[in-house]
Amino acid sequence: MAIKRKQGFANAENLKTRDVKARRIDEEDLADRLSELPDHVILHIMSSLPIKEAVRTCLLSTRWKDLFTSISNIELDGVLRNKALRNRFMKFSDGFLSLRKDISVDRFRLCCGPGIDHRKINEWILYAVRHGVRELDLIFRSRSFETRHFTELEFAVFTCKTLLTLRLFNLPSLVLTIPTHCCLPKLKVLHLTFLKFSDDESIRRLLSSCYSLEELLVESCELSNLNKLSICHPTLKRLTINDGHIDHSYELEINTPNLVCFDFGYFYCEETRLSLINLNSLSEARICIGFIAKMFSNYCNDTASAFDLMRALSCVQSFHLTGICLQIQAMLQSPSLIPEFPNLTSLKMGACYAGWENMLARCPCLETLAFELEDFDPVDWHTPKKDPSCLQHHIKAIKIFALKRKHVEFQLIGYLLKKAGVLECLTVEIESVTKREQRMMSKNICALPKASKKCHILII
Repeated sequence: MAIKRKQGFANAENLKTRDVKARRIDEEDLADRLSELPDHVILHIMSSLPIKEAVRTCLLSTRWKDLFTSISNIELDGVLRNKALRNRFMKFSDGFLSLRKDISVDRFRLCCGPGIDHRKINEWILYAVRHGVRELDLIFRSRSFETRHFTELEFAVFTCKTLLTLRLFNLPSLVLTIPTHCCLPKLKVLHLTFLKFSDDESIRRLLSSCYSLEELLVESCELSNLNKLSICHPTLKRLTINDGHIDHSYELEINTPNLVCFDFGYFYCEETRLSLINLNSLSEARICIGFIAKMFSNYCNDTASAFDLMRALSCVQSFHLTGICLQIQAMLQSPSLIPEFPNLTSLKMGACYAGWENMLARCPCLETLAFELEDFDPVDWHTPKKDPSCLQHHIKAIKIFALKRKHVEFQLIGYLLKKAGVLECLTVEIESVTKREQRMMSKNICALPKASKKCHILII
């Protein structure tokens, strides 16, 4: 019996040894197979690694020794609190770029915080430009950085013939001065965030030098130096202007005949002059109406600017209307001034605004309707006097976001289910409830009478 027990232990040890050897062989085989991959495949994998990790791969084997010097996507992150770490970062960046082979740079992302020598930053930017960079991200996060420090922005970046994408981000604001010789013939994507424009001519010169521009983002930018922001471009397809303030004496002009997507959310006053023309190609828009206000005072009652804005967007197919409830409701409760949206098939509202049915009455082809109930208040709801035709005959999908447990919310859902004659799907997102409460709410919603026999209810 003892002999058999010993044999059993021996067999178990042999099995463990064989398993360990098998795993070791598998790992070695995997490493060998990875090394057998073509250079361009390995480089593609390495490009997804942090730059320091990519450099460390040179220790794996002689096969990998110099591969990191051919990486085409470079990301240098110099936002460091410790002075010693900042010095090591600058030394590492210099060393890496000096070892790198003389090949083009596909993407160059540089993020710098306090304590990074601006002369080094200029050298790194110039390196990217000289190596034919196609995608350039420059992020400056220091109050010590000034416009005069970044000469390569003016003399290299804004004359780069290879750039396809340029993203400039600064916190706090860096005054952006565009040289007269600016020329970015291949640029398709331009993102400007937390910047300050020097004057009207500067931004006009920048846009006019981007002959192929398709996407423009102006986010949280300081526009106080401008009298007029003019975005007139024949090839622009996507435009975002948001998270900022426009003075009362300001003029905004948008003339973009090929614009497809428009996202607009700047604060401006009733005196601000808006000019939106040639938007006939527009198919998708997101508008924040809450900016029609006198800053730091009571909201103005004059909704003329809102109607002008709505009329300019009346050709869209998808529309997200959000903002401050009082302003939107003031507009929606004047139904005779709401333009018709003949092409609109998808509408999302930032709340169940009083007068929402007046908006639906102007959307004869609407198929998808969504409400965000985050700020839904009982006073916002009343049963419409007249049922919108599109709700009865066209709307196939309704989405309700941020449902809580308010009785008025169930009144809204009950009305929609009762009147939507061709509804196929109702999706309800319930917010911050227990599983038991969710099951109860789901049961109550599913028990509501429905006009459409095809309607499927999804609770998430």
